[in-house]
Amino acid sequence: MVSERAQRILLWWGLTFTLIYGLAWWRLFHMMPPPSAKWPPEQIAQFYREHSTTIKVGATVASWTSGFMVPISIVVGIQIARHEAGRPIWSTLAIAGGCLMSIPLVLPPIFWGVAAFTPDRAPDITALMHELAMLTFVTTDQYYIYMWVAIAVVCLIPNRVLYSPFPRWFGYYTAWTALMFEPGALAFLFRSGPFSWNGLLAFWSPVVTFFVWIVAMAVLLFKAISRQEAVEPEAKTPLLAK
Repeated sequence: MVSERAQRILLWWGLTFTLIYGLAWWRLFHMMPPPSAKWPPEQIAQFYREHSTTIKVGATVASWTSGFMVPISIVVGIQIARHEAGRPIWSTLAIAGGCLMSIPLVLPPIFWGVAAFTPDRAPDITALMHELAMLTFVTTDQYYIYMWVAIAVVCLIPNRVLYSPFPRWFGYYTAWTALMFEPGALAFLFRSGPFSWNGLLAFWSPVVTFFVWIVAMAVLLFKAISRQEAVEPEAKTPLLAK
């Protein structure tokens, strides 16, 4: 009972911070959609002069909320551990991967905050910080992949676990989400088109698939935890009787 309640608390913690972080991107950083990668330094500097206050507030908010994947990954890892009779390889990978996700989520807001901290500096320096932020966000693909590999594997292997939150269809969608993040590294090579940092394949596809993924994962986790709580004695036994 205590474990299930704690898992709910962690999930709500992570989901609340996810929402706040996303709203900061949209309303405070003004990065939905991101400025074009073709903007010259003078235009980028003007953008930061116009939005200096809100970007600094956004950086503050993101400093508090950008670790939202940590509590979520803990719950995912706990649920994956129910599938593992031996060494907890996949649950460990899921937790470590979820924690690694926080790196490319926290760094861009810090760089934007630095760019907005002294908006009257030389435009080339402001442009450098802006480019560093955008490219850090969209090109750090592999930091997102590790947890999804663990989830996909657990979803796709034969499942005899009572009230598992990992159906086979979710494994396919998780694998698809991971693949949608891979084109992001190509943003180093393009300033326009689908592979630029504001393009369809480098930015919009990963953002949309991630949003759908985290909503689906939350629904599956809450549903599974409720069922496990309702039959608490059975839920403590990982495998169904043969």
